[in-house]
Amino acid sequence: MALSTATTILSYSTDGGTSYTELCPITSYPDLGSTPTKLDTTDLSATKYKTYILGLQEIPDLTFEANYDEAKYSTISALTGSYKFKLAFGASDGIFTWDGKVQIYPNGGGVDEVRKMTIITSAESAIVFATVA
Repeated sequence: MALSTATTILSYSTDGGTSYTELCPITSYPDLGSTPTKLDTTDLSATKYKTYILGLQEIPDLTFEANYDEAKYSTISALTGSYKFKLAFGASDGIFTWDGKVQIYPNGGGVDEVRKMTIITSAESAIVFATVA
């Protein structure tokens, strides 16, 4: 079954995850993981193919795009320190949480375009999935 990206909400918490405030309405969100490295386990008995096991994954910085809003830009620019972030996939399609810091910058633009901004959150913990009860 396909699911819509409508009602995807990026939020942050100043109290460790007890309550969340929407950071900014977003227009796109990034992959929430990365391809693990492959560790070569090939020994000298191999005749045709190398063998591997999966290694570690990088915890990526998460880059979100949003329509530019001066008030939201100012609010996000003022956030310093670490926060808990939550990306909610609608009311019932699961949530992802992580700890990190946030930065923001305005995007370049051209003729007849919507002014945009990019929000980057570092992922300083594992990105954890939870179902919505």
